[in-house]
Amino acid sequence: MTRQAVAALTAAIVLFAPFHQGGRDPVGLLVLHTLAILWVLCVWAAGAPLPSRPPAPGQEPLRLFVLLSGAALLAVSVSALRAAYPLAACLGAWDIAVPCVLFVTAARRPGRDDDLIRLRLVTIASTSAQAVLALYRHAHGGAAEAGLSFLNRNHLAAFLNLGFFICLPAARVPGARRGARLLWGAVAAAHLAALAVLESRGAFLALITVLLVFGACRFTIWTPRARVGAALLVVLCGLIAFLALGERFARDDDPYRYDRLSIWRASCGVLAEHPLLGHGPGMFPHVAPNHNFPAGPGPVFYGRGFTGAHCAYLTLAAEIGLPALLCLAAAGFGLARLCLRRGDGAGMDAALTGCGLGILALLVQGGVEDLQERPVLTLVPALLAGVAVSAVRRRRDATLPVELSSERAPAIEPARTSLRRPRAGWTVAVAGFAAVYLMAIAVFLPYFADREARAALRLGRAGLPRMERAAALNPLQPEYRHDLAMAILNSGPLTAAGFAGAEDDLLEARRLKPIDYRFPLLLGRLKARFATRLFDDQTAAESAAVLYREAVGLSPLNPLPRLELAGQLVELQRREEALAVIREALGIEPNFLRARILQASILLDMGRKDEARVSLASAEATVSALVAYVPDSGYARDITLDARPERDRLAERLDSKAPSAALRF
Repeated sequence: MTRQAVAALTAAIVLFAPFHQGGRDPVGLLVLHTLAILWVLCVWAAGAPLPSRPPAPGQEPLRLFVLLSGAALLAVSVSALRAAYPLAACLGAWDIAVPCVLFVTAARRPGRDDDLIRLRLVTIASTSAQAVLALYRHAHGGAAEAGLSFLNRNHLAAFLNLGFFICLPAARVPGARRGARLLWGAVAAAHLAALAVLESRGAFLALITVLLVFGACRFTIWTPRARVGAALLVVLCGLIAFLALGERFARDDDPYRYDRLSIWRASCGVLAEHPLLGHGPGMFPHVAPNHNFPAGPGPVFYGRGFTGAHCAYLTLAAEIGLPALLCLAAAGFGLARLCLRRGDGAGMDAALTGCGLGILALLVQGGVEDLQERPVLTLVPALLAGVAVSAVRRRRDATLPVELSSERAPAIEPARTSLRRPRAGWTVAVAGFAAVYLMAIAVFLPYFADREARAALRLGRAGLPRMERAAALNPLQPEYRHDLAMAILNSGPLTAAGFAGAEDDLLEARRLKPIDYRFPLLLGRLKARFATRLFDDQTAAESAAVLYREAVGLSPLNPLPRLELAGQLVELQRREEALAVIREALGIEPNFLRARILQASILLDMGRKDEARVSLASAEATVSALVAYVPDSGYARDITLDARPERDRLAERLDSKAPSAALRF
């Protein structure tokens, strides 16, 4: 019964994984991680794993892959413990640990010889369904619509590459029936057609690279007819890639023209800060803004950002460090090599070869895409690799006595029985308790907290109790504390109790995520605007300046906190410091209108009237140049926002003897 449960859970994981954005949205993560933990528990409850036997010369033991995975997980754990944002680090470590545990459990599982064949069929069913959906959506909405199920057509194309390469060896199995070979070939052709409509550069790079590697490995043992067929297939794939990418770049609406070389250069800067242990798993999106680069000639230079390196290896190296990355990469390429060395015959050999090619395709495309973001591209390959290694180990164990007898007569050993050793009840109980605990902390509570928070945002002011419930369910999430503070501030006139509640929530958010500039910025606003009025606190203005300066230090490439710091320094009559801060902001974004106007006001208050006129003229020239500009983000809108009343008052002051009046923004 347990074996049937394992098979059902395996099929459920593989078939469900492509949906819900490739398993990335909250529902997808909840279901996939729950299925994965249940799968591991069922395998452990089924009986003892395959016993380790001394490897024969030239055989690849599982021990190497277990050691590499264990070393990587150890490094990931150390990196997560020292991360500046604990919640993101824990979730990132969980996303790495689950595939590793799936792989090791599947590789050690006492399965059957046809497990890999069955898993191959389920995987092909899953990838084929996505190929048909992509073709259907392309017919109704074009290339962007074709990749809708993953929200990223490059990631969907990577999943289809996996299916294509699993089909490819089965379509050319020697001695197979013609009908079966034609069916496998038709399925592979459907995958190739879906790849064409997705127009993914990374997928085509992986496709052609793996075909060339496969041909180079097997060219000498293929018949002349097979060599000609392989050459024609490579030419056909190259032609399809040329036509598909030509069509893509002939359009004006290509959304992927962002400078990838600059992203890689900036990502190397992220890596250079902590090359050994990284910033922590899952931390790349939170530290990348401090390494942003100008997106173009303007008028807004830092209006675009990046949350990944567009290279799985570079992103992971920046997050978990180079040693952990090397362990994972060595395990991945070693698994591909292990599967590709199993021959090129019928049945099991074809399945192993397909797994090796599919894993290699993902590894190649991972060099230009952040494929690790999609659980479907980590969990399904982990299952395939684990079951493939288990098949290799069973084959090795079956041939090991024969190889030993050819060299010397082995000692008489008790005959191995097919009955599995029963696992101790307390071991299963401890493993089950740990799994339930992990499911509650890492899966269920974050999901239900997210659901409560989304409902609270939809309800507006009436959703405050649900946001409080979300913060109680997931006390490590700083965004819930931020939203609670905003709800208090937006609920009406602020009272002393409301001030204290909002301040407590923002302080807790800052404690949970000390690298986020928003929380000290909001605390500074709270102090500057309300503390003096509510509590007659004469030190509030100075405290606000300290908090604003903290926000500036956490956002070296964001001029917006500098504007607020400069305004606060003006209130404190520290105009020289304010002028220096404004110049920093204008050095980041020269077209920052409100900063330019505040600069002119400060210069005028300091008696530098000519410089103030120059600054105001620059602001007016910027306004004229931005007449036809349409901001494409909230950041761009803040940078180009005009303070027309303040600008007019400043012009009047420059043309008259009116007394000084400091401007606030």
